[in-house]
Amino acid sequence: MKTKLITFFLVMLLAVGGCSSSGSKSGGADDKIATINTMMAKGYEMSKNQRETITQMLADGKKLVAQGKTAEADKLFDEAIKQLEVIAETDRFNKSE
Repeated sequence: MKTKLITFFLVMLLAVGGCSSSGSKSGGADDKIATINTMMAKGYEMSKNQRETITQMLADGKKLVAQGKTAEADKLFDEAIKQLEVIAETDRFNKSE
């Protein structure tokens, strides 16, 4: 009985682990897209060129996700997020002066 209970418990852990990791790639991309959209909506002061670059990176990343190239899309999304973080920090610094 104890062996069956332990086996059942391990099977449940594996099932839960499998379910949570099966959608992680698309969820990761979706989360990054949501982060970019949220940061863009905050109205940080940025140049037209910066805004266009980030918008283009987002569009290109979405195309790559649709093609199944999630690793390449993640790189683009990560770069866009890094740029937005620098823009946000610059905006905060400029407003503090």
